[in-house]
Amino acid sequence: MELDSNQVNLYFSYPEQVTEPSLLRRYHALLTADELAQMSRFYFSGHRHQYLLTRALIRSCLSTFHPVEPAQWRFAKNRFGKPEVSHPQVQTTARFNLSHARGLIICGITKGVAIGVDVEDTHRTTRAAFSSLASYFSEQEIRDLRELPEAQQKQRFFDYWTLKEAYIKARGLGFALPLAKFGFRFKVNQLDGFSIHPDLEDDPDHWQFWRISVDGRYRVAVAVNSPQRDFEVKAFNTVPLISHAPIALNFL
Repeated sequence: MELDSNQVNLYFSYPEQVTEPSLLRRYHALLTADELAQMSRFYFSGHRHQYLLTRALIRSCLSTFHPVEPAQWRFAKNRFGKPEVSHPQVQTTARFNLSHARGLIICGITKGVAIGVDVEDTHRTTRAAFSSLASYFSEQEIRDLRELPEAQQKQRFFDYWTLKEAYIKARGLGFALPLAKFGFRFKVNQLDGFSIHPDLEDDPDHWQFWRISVDGRYRVAVAVNSPQRDFEVKAFNTVPLISHAPIALNFL
């Protein structure tokens, strides 16, 4: 497939739907010795399965756009932990980012522009975790959150958290970026603004964000760093090495 420069592709994979033993053996054969060692360190079998599927997913997605066999891809992390392609060297390498929550893995792909994706399971976060994490928001975000009716606060919390995660992942700096030094504004339920402290040396006008609800359970945010404004976001239900079935997205 040809990856268009105005396209954002999102690949959704559900670990519970991918359990065929022969297919899982094919996934094992794709991993490097280091990745197999990393997988073995997970205590729970569900976590090992999710890791295996994640590594197969990114290889399958990249090979959709490059004449490279899935087993040939190699990855390295920058000093902040963001994975990038280290081998082979290909022209106009697709940019990618990964995120997962229990039961869902997402891979985002773009052509030549930085992308960050985050997915959170809104059914799992406790009230205590919600209050603790919200303390990392900007002062304006915290005020806006507390002014909402309590019934709406949890969903707005996930709006903020996923958008912030997507942004810092796209920047490739992780939590080296202080979460309180950039913020999002909402007007009713629509994203209405994005601001960045001068210390972070970034232009908020170069960023685009999308919020997506998946299966009534997961909240997804996507961030792309580009002044271009005509991106098309496409999504696929993916079984790595087997199929990419187009799906409709529920944008918020």
